[in-house]
Amino acid sequence: MAFGDKHQEPTEIFLENEKLSIHDLPIFTRSQLSQYNGTDKPELYVAIRGYIYDVTANVKSYGPGKGYHAFVGKDASRMLGLNKLKLPEGDDSWYTDDLTDKQQKIIDDWTTFFKMRYHIVGVVVDHY
Repeated sequence: MAFGDKHQEPTEIFLENEKLSIHDLPIFTRSQLSQYNGTDKPELYVAIRGYIYDVTANVKSYGPGKGYHAFVGKDASRMLGLNKLKLPEGDDSWYTDDLTDKQQKIIDDWTTFFKMRYHIVGVVVDHY
């Protein structure tokens, strides 16, 4: 299994994530997902391309006040593709259809990164 430029073996978490069926995962609205921010609820969730990853174990990076907390409680696909921690006001954080192929690949690489390290705990739907 090749990820990026390196050959990397799938992790146990990756293999567990690969076995999941989207139909068996809990569904979150955007407003429900936003509560998993380490403050309103203790868990830290980040979504990419609609799949929600539990990053709570990495509170040093994703916790309130930490560098990657901007990704928490939302679908961060667009932010990751654009390599930005903040989007302009009104810019939808998960709309990616207008991004270039290179930016889409960046999101795909981030998806693999997350899938290798963090359990998928749900899916987010495109409404509040």
